[in-house]
Amino acid sequence: MFEGGGGAKPRITTVTTASVSVLAESDVLLPCKATGNPEPNVAWTKVSTGKSLWFGLSSVFKNGTFVIKNIQLQDRGQYLCTAQNRFGSDRMVITLAVQTENKLGKDERKVSVKVGPNAPKIRFKSQSLVTIKLGESAKLSCEATGEPTPRITWISPQKDVIPASSDKFQIMDGGMLLVKKVTLSSEGIYTCLARNSAGDDVKNIKVEAEPQEPFINGVKGRSTTKVLGVSYQTAHLHCRVEGKPEPRVWWVTPYGLSLPAPYLGGRFQVHQNGTLELRGIRKTDEGRYMCLAKNNMGEASLLVEFDVASLAEKPTFSVPNIEILPIKPDGGELILECSARGKPNPEFSWILPNGTLLMPGARLQRFTHYLGNGTLRISRPVPADKGVYRCLAKNVAGQAEKRYALEAGRKPVIRGSTGMFVFFYPKLILGCAIYGFQGFYR
Repeated sequence: MFEGGGGAKPRITTVTTASVSVLAESDVLLPCKATGNPEPNVAWTKVSTGKSLWFGLSSVFKNGTFVIKNIQLQDRGQYLCTAQNRFGSDRMVITLAVQTENKLGKDERKVSVKVGPNAPKIRFKSQSLVTIKLGESAKLSCEATGEPTPRITWISPQKDVIPASSDKFQIMDGGMLLVKKVTLSSEGIYTCLARNSAGDDVKNIKVEAEPQEPFINGVKGRSTTKVLGVSYQTAHLHCRVEGKPEPRVWWVTPYGLSLPAPYLGGRFQVHQNGTLELRGIRKTDEGRYMCLAKNNMGEASLLVEFDVASLAEKPTFSVPNIEILPIKPDGGELILECSARGKPNPEFSWILPNGTLLMPGARLQRFTHYLGNGTLRISRPVPADKGVYRCLAKNVAGQAEKRYALEAGRKPVIRGSTGMFVFFYPKLILGCAIYGFQGFYR
């Protein structure tokens, strides 16, 4: 029933029986899924005591499922699930019976957990604690047997179901959970749930990071970097700090002013993640900024040499942005140039047809990206090298792109300009000096 501008009273949607029977020293899961608007809060209480069940060997998942681990005879009785929001509430009562022998009463109906030879069993439950260094990946095993084959579900310390793959996690074949690049926020208890039509089994593993000295942007000790800003714009000086215990972080400005994290004052702001933000920057903001991190294991520092450009110009090319070149059957050497103007001078990178990124100074098989001038050299080109090669020129004011399309068995074509002639010579292709054409063979 909807009330008050789209609100909805909670309704428990779990279809279950009123009685559950399980073996002593097993784990039981009692589902209690509820809908409503706003989303209702789900709580479990034991009727005989009236106490909320969030302690000891019991826990409540985010979806409302109540878990009791290593159940004992004293855990039997009636359990009340309550779903509540500001528009009302809904309730469900389940009677839990605990058996001491490996059989269940004939007249007792079972839900969620059926104890039997085909119910899931998680192996190696002794792995209950994993300690790991910050930045490394933790492997949590959850190998389960059962018929039919159990489905593995992982629950995070925040009570969220973990997806099969994300930037933080990956569930491997066999049920193993990979916690990628552990941070302090990765710590906590991870729950593995193995489930099939015959029942469930649960395993908890606690992940702890080892005590570690601070490191900044992935580097321990002292490090330096340079940052260029543009007058009257905003600049960000990044200082991502990790360590255990959690380090204290602060910045020191060129004038000796200490700015703790977090900090907000005037045009300067230090964010909780350690980033120093400078708004409306001026020439007088130039200088050396120091980020410092310290805990009882040690300390680290980052020196940022900050310069301010009074005027910035986006990179531009003096030649057409798209050019088509043939791949000569006799091989040789193909040079693709990428000269662009801009203030400050742009930095160059190349993207090959297969998506590979080549930074300045990089070499990949027959492809070499020279430092400084953006030149890409292809030695002994073959028809398989055909495709679009993208040169990116970037500075603080923006980015420009130039493309070369290499094709087998066709004459050179320049796109984006008119009235041009294309010449062929044994040692030089496309020698249009007036227009600055830049793709040629040697």
